[in-house]
Amino acid sequence: MSVVRPVVLRVEGLDKWFGDHRVLRGIDLEVRPKDVLVVVGPSGSGKSTLLRCMNLLETPTVGRVWFAGQDITDVRTDLDEVRTHIGIVFQAFNLFPHKTALQNITLALRKVLKLGARAAHDRAMAELARVGLADRADAHPCRLSGGQQQRVAIARALAMRPSLMLFDEVTSALDPELVGEVLDVMQRLAADGMTMVVVTHEMGFAREVGTRMVLMDEGQIIEEGRPDEMFTEPREERTRRFLSAIL
Repeated sequence: MSVVRPVVLRVEGLDKWFGDHRVLRGIDLEVRPKDVLVVVGPSGSGKSTLLRCMNLLETPTVGRVWFAGQDITDVRTDLDEVRTHIGIVFQAFNLFPHKTALQNITLALRKVLKLGARAAHDRAMAELARVGLADRADAHPCRLSGGQQQRVAIARALAMRPSLMLFDEVTSALDPELVGEVLDVMQRLAADGMTMVVVTHEMGFAREVGTRMVLMDEGQIIEEGRPDEMFTEPREERTRRFLSAIL
């Protein structure tokens, strides 16, 4: 008898308009513990907007987002507190150039979580070790490769001890030879049971690491299922056309 896992995040009837342009159209989606939900689709399909709506960096025009049983679209919600539990990593690294890798991580630990200096330092070093950069703790971003900077950004998000991680095309700005080191970190996170939503064009990662996959087009979910099934036996013609174009 299978056990039903609780829902970490649920999106209900989500629409998003920018002016007269409808970017998302009636999105319904659930993320459960240890899911690695991979969101794929052509450019402009609404993938990144959907991801940003999941922690209210973009406010939905219509619909609700529930996290850990709480309606975070409710105006009474303390979004700053909610966001301490939802890590997000972007295509741009967004590191402070005047701070070292270690300082980039400890800043939020000190200011947001109010950790003491020693506790923040130890936690930051643990996360740098987790992404294979303990030996680069004192390096400024200008002394790090793009892949290393992105791994610092991942370590910074992980240091907050989130229960959900969002990744928005985190390898798109990297040179091809640096993509693998970032994907390796994400694969290890998945193996450790981290709940993740990943917007990506990396189809190998989607197929090998994803537990579920969503194809979006024109602001809608066209198909959702297990990656192996969607790659080998897609139900929708749009899915077949998309996959045949990129594989």
